[in-house]
Amino acid sequence: MSDLDDFKATYFDECSELLSELEEQFIAIEEGERHADRLNAVFRAIHSIKGGAGAFNFTSLVGFAHEFETLLDYVRNGKVELTDDVVTLCIRANDLVADFVAAARNGEELGADYGAEEKARFVALVKGDNADDDDEDGEPMEEFDIEFTPVTVDLEGKDEPAGSGEGWLVRFTPHAELYSRANDPLLLLRELAEIGEISVKAVVGELPSLDEFEPFGVYCSWEVAITGEELSEDKIREVFEFVEGDCDIEISEGIAAATEAEEIAFDDDDLPSFADLAAEITPKTVTPAPAPQAMAPAGGAGGGDHPETESSGSSRPVGVQSIRVDLDKVDRVVNMVGELVITQSMLTQQMDENLRQKYQELVRGLEVLAQTTRGLQDSVMAIRAQPVKSVFSRMPRLVRELAGKTGKKIKLETVGENTEIDKTVIEQLSDPLTHMIRNSADHGIESTEKRIAAGKSETGTIRLSAEQAGGNILIIVEDDGAGINRERVVQIARERGVIGEDQQLTEEQIDNLIFAPGFSTVTEVSDISGRGVGMDVVLSNIKKIGGSVHVRSWTGKGTRMTLRLPLTLAVLDVMLVAVGTCPYVVPLSSIVETMQTARADFGHMPTGNRVLQIRGEYVQVIDLAQRFDLPNETPEDQRFVVLCEAEGTQKVAIIVDEIIGQQQVVIKSLEENFERIEGIAGGTILGDGSVALIVDVQGLRAQTTTHRSAA
Repeated sequence: MSDLDDFKATYFDECSELLSELEEQFIAIEEGERHADRLNAVFRAIHSIKGGAGAFNFTSLVGFAHEFETLLDYVRNGKVELTDDVVTLCIRANDLVADFVAAARNGEELGADYGAEEKARFVALVKGDNADDDDEDGEPMEEFDIEFTPVTVDLEGKDEPAGSGEGWLVRFTPHAELYSRANDPLLLLRELAEIGEISVKAVVGELPSLDEFEPFGVYCSWEVAITGEELSEDKIREVFEFVEGDCDIEISEGIAAATEAEEIAFDDDDLPSFADLAAEITPKTVTPAPAPQAMAPAGGAGGGDHPETESSGSSRPVGVQSIRVDLDKVDRVVNMVGELVITQSMLTQQMDENLRQKYQELVRGLEVLAQTTRGLQDSVMAIRAQPVKSVFSRMPRLVRELAGKTGKKIKLETVGENTEIDKTVIEQLSDPLTHMIRNSADHGIESTEKRIAAGKSETGTIRLSAEQAGGNILIIVEDDGAGINRERVVQIARERGVIGEDQQLTEEQIDNLIFAPGFSTVTEVSDISGRGVGMDVVLSNIKKIGGSVHVRSWTGKGTRMTLRLPLTLAVLDVMLVAVGTCPYVVPLSSIVETMQTARADFGHMPTGNRVLQIRGEYVQVIDLAQRFDLPNETPEDQRFVVLCEAEGTQKVAIIVDEIIGQQQVVIKSLEENFERIEGIAGGTILGDGSVALIVDVQGLRAQTTTHRSAA
C-alpha cells in the first residue's frame, strides 16, 4: 500500500467519525437544541470532510459538501433561518454526504445529478435570503466564496501593518490546533470581508522543504486592516468565535500608513495535486525537528502583551489523545493475551502441594504472573470496548422514517448509550436492533386513533436502553403499544404448522413464537414487514455471538424485548465443573450460588419434572449428565447444584458431579470450527490441554422447556 493509500484510509476513518458526529448533532438540533455550539460543530465537520476530499480530488464530494457548507455558514451567521424544513434538508444532505464518501471509498462515481435537487435548494435558500445583499458591481455575494482569492502578501515579512487610514487592525496567529481541527484561515478572512473592506498581509517565516514540512506547523500569521461602518471590536471578535483558543488575536483601533506590498493572485490551475507533491518526496530517514515556532505578529516584539508567542509552537504541541490502530492488530494482541491466560493456567495447574511447599518463591512468582495477566487482559479488553452509542445514534432516524411510513406518531427514548461493550459485539448489533425497532413501530405501537380510544397519549414511545449486568450487557427495546396478540399468534402458528393443533403453550412460549423462521402476523406485505423475515434474524444473529433474547408482553400496555450479550467474545470468568469424566465451564456472571445436592430441597411437578425449592421459589432442574447423555457414577448426595440466572428473574438449577474451581478461559467459537450445539455457548482450552465446553444457561433452559411442551 502506498503512502497516498495510507492517507486515504486515514481520511475515510475520519469521515466515519465525522458522519457519526453529524448524526448526533442533527438529532440534538432536531429536538430543539439549535444553539451556536451545535451549528458550529456541524459546520466544522462538513468543512473537514470537504477539505480532505479536495486533497484527494474527490470532485463530486467537494462540490456537494461546498454547497452544503455554504448553507450551514449562512445558518450559523443568522442569514438563513433554521426552520424545521431546513433541518430536514440538512439531515437529508448528511445522508448524501455519506453516500458520496462511500462512493469515493469504493472508487465509484455517482450520477451527475445525484444530490442536484438538494444542491438547488441550498442555493435557493442562500440567494433567497440575500437577494439584496449584492456587492457594488451587482454580482451576487456567493461569487466571493471561491476557492482562491487574490490577497496582498508581504513576502519580506516586514513588521509594518497593512492598510491605511482609520479603522481597525487585526493581528491573527493560528495555533497548530486550528489546523489539526480542519479550520481554514481563508474562511475567517472571508467572513471579515463581509463586515467591512479589508486589506490583508501575510507575515511568512522560513518554510522547510516538502519532506520536512509539518502539516499542522505554524509558518504564517496575518495582519488585516479593516474599515467600514458600525465596526466594533466585539463584531470583529465574533468572526473568530468558533476558533477561540486555537489562535492568538490582537485587535487594535486605528490603522498606520500603508507599506509597499506585492499582490499575488492564486490560480487553481497553477497548483500541483496532492499526489504530485507526494511523488516528489524521496523516502529517507529524517531526524524529527522540533515543532515549528509560531511567528510573533508583526509589531509584537517588545510589546509585553504576547506571552502566547511561543505557545503556538513548541510549548503548545498538538495533544495526542488517541491513535488509529487497525482492529486486526488489536485482535492479534487479544489472541496473544488469550494464549498467555492459557499458559498461566497451565503453570498453575502443574503446581501440586509438594511443589508449593518446596518452591514458595516460584508460587509467589506465579501469583504475580496471574495478577499481571489479568491486568493486561483487562487493559486489552478496554481497548476493544466501545460505547453502544455508535449503534444507538442510527436509530432515531429509523424511527422517524417508520413514523412517516406508518402514519403514526412515535418518539424514541435512549438510555445508557455510553455503556461500553466489545467492538466485535457492537458490529453484530445493528441488524437485530433495526428489526426489533421495526417490529415495535409496525406491530407494537397503535395508530393515533386507537391510542386515543384506549386512553393513551397519541404519541407512542419506543425506549432503547443499555446497561451492564455482571459479565453481560442488557440491550432492551420496550414500547408502550398494544402488546402481543397471543390468540392471533397461536392461530397463525397452528395454521403454518409451527406448533401442533393440540399443543398447549405458556404465555412466554407464545411470545417467543415471533422468532420462528417465516413467522409473521401481517396479512399484507409492505416495505416494513410481512415477509416473515426479521425477528428470526434477530435470534440467529444474537445466538452467533453467544447472546440470548427474551420477550415479555403485557396486553394493552406494551412489549419488552431484552438482548443479553457477553461483554466480550474473548476471555471469560468461569467456574470449572465436571460431569462424568468431562469438564464443563459455567460463566461466573450467571451463577447465583452453589450447594451440595444433599442439602437441596427437591420436589416434583405434576408433569414429573424435578424442581428445586429455594427461598419460596420453585426452580427448574437440569441434570447435565442426563442432558448430554453422559455416564454418571457419582452418588446422588455427593453431587452439586449450581443455581444460575437465565433471563430476567428466571433461574435454573444445574446438577454437576464436581466443582473444580474458578478461572479465566479463552472463548473459542464452535460454530466457526464445528457446528452450533444447543445448550453450548462455545468451547475453551484448559491449562492441561483438554477441551471444555461452555454451558449456555439460557439455551439449556429454553430447550428443556420446548422439549417438555412438545412431549
